[in-house]
Amino acid sequence: MDRSPFIRVRRFPYEEPYHTQVAFQASNGLFMGTCDIYCAVADLQAIGSALEAFPRNVPDEYRFEYGSERREDRFSSYLLLRAFTTDSAGHCAIQFRMNLNEEPPRDGVCGFSILAEAGRINRLGALFLRLHKSSHGQIRWEPIEGESFEENAEQTF
Repeated sequence: MDRSPFIRVRRFPYEEPYHTQVAFQASNGLFMGTCDIYCAVADLQAIGSALEAFPRNVPDEYRFEYGSERREDRFSSYLLLRAFTTDSAGHCAIQFRMNLNEEPPRDGVCGFSILAEAGRINRLGALFLRLHKSSHGQIRWEPIEGESFEENAEQTF
């Protein structure tokens, strides 16, 4: 079994050019989660710009949240993508929390973090900026090495 951390993000056209469907799949090597959201296209640019410049100082934190885990808010899903510094030396991590907001047997909740150097988080930001410019592309990022951007990607998760 491959225990390498990764993040995959795929964009599907939906009410373009203002809104899009985005599928997130992420793993820290031990835990994995998948979550689809419908967000503003500008959100991809905001995520990319924030991660490309992360961290601006120590300590620092960037949060992208979509939806809510509160049932009364009636969101189809919840996603948290959080980049943060872990210590005064500037070491970093990316945290994910995903909740499908479904009742059993269709429920699903996960949360985990991926350790990553600041420069690798900056590269993830650059990939999000490329994804922002493509109405249907896919990125794959790993904290150690390897990353890709595919336009008009046919492959699914």
